[in-house]
Order: sequence, then C-alpha cells, then structure tokens
Amino acid sequence: MLAAFLTPGREEEVLRTEKANVIIEMQEELFRKQGEGWFRIVSGSMRPLIDAQDRVLAKHMEADEVEPGDIILFKNSHVLVTHRVIRILRRNGKTMILQRGDAGGSASTVAPESVMGKVVAVEKDGRLLRLDCGWARVVNAFLGFQNCCSYGLHLRIAAIRGRLGDKPGFQYLRNLYRILRKPFAFLNRAIARTLLT
Repeated sequence: MLAAFLTPGREEEVLRTEKANVIIEMQEELFRKQGEGWFRIVSGSMRPLIDAQDRVLAKHMEADEVEPGDIILFKNSHVLVTHRVIRILRRNGKTMILQRGDAGGSASTVAPESVMGKVVAVEKDGRLLRLDCGWARVVNAFLGFQNCCSYGLHLRIAAIRGRLGDKPGFQYLRNLYRILRKPFAFLNRAIARTLLT
C-alpha cells in the first residue's frame, strides 16, 4: 500500500532502511540474550585504535557502570555507535553520558538507557586486541586520556575565543593549540603503525 505513493528510487530506499532496522533489532535481541556480541565498524571516528571495517566485541553492562575513558556501544536513532565516554554529567537529577570519537569532532550526550555495552576487544585484520589487558590496555588508556584532555582544551579555547573574538591575542592562542597537538598527532601515527603491524 505504501509503495504505491513512492517513486521507484524512493521505494528502494525505504525498503533498504526497513531492512537495516530489522537487522539492527535482531542484533540487539541477540546481544541481550547472549550478553555480548561482535559488531562491524563502518566509520573511522575511533581512529587509530578502531578503524573502519574492524570488528569489536562488546559485553553487556549497565549504564551506571560506565566510566570516563570506556569505549561504549550505544544506540543512536536506529544506528549502533561505538565511541569513548568523555564525562558522566549529572544535572537536575538526570544522568547523561558525554561521548566522542577518538578521531575528534564534536561531543554529544547519550541517555543511559541507550548504552548497550562496553567494548572489550578489537579484531584488526584477523588479530585480536584485548583492551582489558597487556599493551592494548595501555594504548586504550592513553587514547582515552588524550580524548578527554583534548575535549577539555577545545572547550577552554572556545570560551576564550568567545571573549576575544577576532582580537590578535586569539591568533597566538590558536597557534599554541596547533603546536600542542603535534606530539599527540605523532603518537597517534606511531600507535596506528604499531596496531597495524
């Protein structure tokens, strides 16, 4: 009945969306029953630790167990997302989780009921990296620290920019920020090379 009102191209798009939603619902149900599951990553928002086409093993966890630095799997409007927890915000009796990808970009909040689990392992090119032990744990902790710090620095610079506007002092601050980011960029490249070999 619905197809009669859609153009041929739009009909295919609606069918693909419905099929994707059914697959996600099946994944969620299987995840809830088994308490863990493997998920394929489709974006590079968690680089260098997790790249597009890597698989992650997520284990079920309650939202109140989430801590800053954890990599979580959550549902965001019919899409499953894997990002790192930056902060736990508690305001007016409500708890929200501030999350962001390691590759940068903006942070956003997630409701605790959207959290499905915590990522405990990454499969890269057939190799398994356990994030809860060994050197992968150290790399994960470093990247978590870097993400949290860079987000805090980004907020401070945005606040200063709001006060200074286009005054000359802001240009010096922006240049200082770029210089401070270089060691982290170097370490990210080194980590990526280490993970891929």
